[in-house]
Amino acid sequence: MNNNKDQRDGIESPRRFWIIGAGHFGQIAVSRIRRHIPGASITVVDTVTPTDRLEGVTTVLGDGIDWLGRMLTEAAAVDRIVPAIPVHVAAEWMSLKLRSRYDIQPMAIPDHWLARMPHAMPGKPGQVFVSHADFICPDNCPEPKDRCTHTGKPRPMDLFRLLAGLELDDVLTIVLRSHQLQPGVGGLIPADMIHALDIAERSHRRPLMIATACRCHGVVDFMRLSEMPRV
Repeated sequence: MNNNKDQRDGIESPRRFWIIGAGHFGQIAVSRIRRHIPGASITVVDTVTPTDRLEGVTTVLGDGIDWLGRMLTEAAAVDRIVPAIPVHVAAEWMSLKLRSRYDIQPMAIPDHWLARMPHAMPGKPGQVFVSHADFICPDNCPEPKDRCTHTGKPRPMDLFRLLAGLELDDVLTIVLRSHQLQPGVGGLIPADMIHALDIAERSHRRPLMIATACRCHGVVDFMRLSEMPRV
């Protein structure tokens, strides 16, 4: 995690994966990781049993965010967390960890903020989806650094860098980079998530922008934290 423009590719070789979601995208992640990373340790978490049997994979029946809330610690045996459910996993996990001490409210997103984010599409209150693409990307894009796989044109600034460089009034920008594991499969570094949570809590008096992004696509949540009265 970094809230500046200098995020670099991870140099280690991850071998332990938690995949949050056992649906279509979760099963794609399992298939591609197993194909290209022999001996990978994979745990898949979902509220429903996978439709296809995932041999050699540990499956956990339960809510992925709640499970992360219990299991993700600095000592957890995991190298990458792969979001594969239709929610902003990092923001939802952070909210879960913070809500016992803070009232968390989504923020209205001014139009002039949206205008600074490419192809911004509002989601639920306080949330916006952003993308460099105005077309449907292939699900096996290898995310090359210099050119778009689909158009062949030079790639714009990496989206995680663009978002990290935004200055939106007094908002504190926290951006987690989704690192590509295999074409079409991205993962978060657990230490980045824990560091982001620490920054959010230490800066709780400021409006927060929590973003997860790869080179081309991202999701952003804007929120305010208010300390809960002590009983």
